[in-house]
Amino acid sequence: MADISDSKLILLVEDHPVVAQATSMLLMQIDDSLRITTCGSATAALTELGKTREWHRIFLDIDVPGAHGLSLARQFAKLGMANKCTIITGSNNPQWRAEAVAMGMLGYIVKAIRVEDFKKALQAVLKGDATFLETASPEKPQAIRLTRRQQDVLRLICRGLSTPEIATQLGLTSGTVDDHVKALLMALEVKNRAQAVAKAIELGQIDLHSISK
Repeated sequence: MADISDSKLILLVEDHPVVAQATSMLLMQIDDSLRITTCGSATAALTELGKTREWHRIFLDIDVPGAHGLSLARQFAKLGMANKCTIITGSNNPQWRAEAVAMGMLGYIVKAIRVEDFKKALQAVLKGDATFLETASPEKPQAIRLTRRQQDVLRLICRGLSTPEIATQLGLTSGTVDDHVKALLMALEVKNRAQAVAKAIELGQIDLHSISK
């Protein structure tokens, strides 16, 4: 085991405890001198970054509380940390990968690869080798079709309206609104209204200029 003075600081931004633990274990298998700090939100990550800039590597799961899309990655890039950052995500998104390259990120690794390949990618990044991996079968963008009524409900959710308020606006019962919300969440493959809004923005389902109207 290396001395603390010889250790390398690693910032791991991952809100899923099991994934965070597994990633930490793989990193320590590669280099047991690493000192890993794990945080589960954008706020916590920026707080840790404010404590020191002596991070050897930063591993970012971009889908954490307080972050949407590449928002957290962009913040780290603006703070001059892009060349130490590697995005680790479940989204095999070509546009995000291209933007990560443009920002000067060190890597973009999709989680849905074999464990052996994932470990090799971590090892490469630790060495300073640019690593931009995708899944074996790149995701094809899927058009999500929402009904007109689902779009109406989504637009009002974006404005922060509750179920009763949406019901009043659309002339529906609260039960009917709840049914539309459930169908909307299922269509967007998300678990709650906040995630639905974030996903809809990401997919271009929402005109941001119309939300405040």
